[in-house]
Amino acid sequence: MSKGPSAPVARRRSERTHRWVLLGSNITLAVCALAWVAYVTPNLTSPAIPQVAGRISRGERYDLDQLRQIIAENLPAARKQCSVKTMRELLLLQLAIADEATRSGDLKQADTDTGAVAASSRALLLCAPSEGIGWLGSYWSAIRQDGFGPRTATFLGLSYKFAPHEAWLQLIRAPLALRVYGALSPELKTSAVQDFDDVFRARLFPSAAALYQAAAASVRTELLDRTCGATEVDRELFRRFITDKGFQLRHPCYPSTNVPRI
Repeated sequence: MSKGPSAPVARRRSERTHRWVLLGSNITLAVCALAWVAYVTPNLTSPAIPQVAGRISRGERYDLDQLRQIIAENLPAARKQCSVKTMRELLLLQLAIADEATRSGDLKQADTDTGAVAASSRALLLCAPSEGIGWLGSYWSAIRQDGFGPRTATFLGLSYKFAPHEAWLQLIRAPLALRVYGALSPELKTSAVQDFDDVFRARLFPSAAALYQAAAASVRTELLDRTCGATEVDRELFRRFITDKGFQLRHPCYPSTNVPRI
């Protein structure tokens, strides 16, 4: 009758088996990790996106085809991974594209780009319902597709709710809101004027002047009222940006003889 393996031999065999199991598990984990890297790496977003988005938010312009290419190469992966930061930045690029297309007069391209803004906004909000720029993008596209109404007013209100004082977003939102000031609810009117006030108090006078020029005539006096507490020097700088564009200010805080000593 054969004898069973001694305890030491059985222990060594068990240890070898355990080592092979561990080695097999490590190999499996390594293969899975490599597969994940191979899956994700081609979809990693370009490090240039934040820089481009930041420059666009400050008013710089880029070639539209270049921006479209950046979006096409990065948006599918950002949506798949629900990368809110990247989706936010790409939506900013898409807004810049659509705005330029609208100004160009190419109606077909403008419609296509406006639809892309709406789709990108929806995708961002599905991942992050409190993203103010997502609601602003929805407002931007809806007002161009359908005009101002209760639905678009809701989008604008949600943008103010979730991002009341984000300066880069205010620079996009304020002209859109101030242009339709007469149609806004009292609450939205207050928010729109506050956008202008925040920009002016940040001493972004070229932008504040652009907002004043874009505003409906019915709100311009109120905007100037908000500037009365500023220093004389600041008001004169603001006035110069306005008059350089051919506008004249008629307001008690801007007398025609007001030439401050700097």
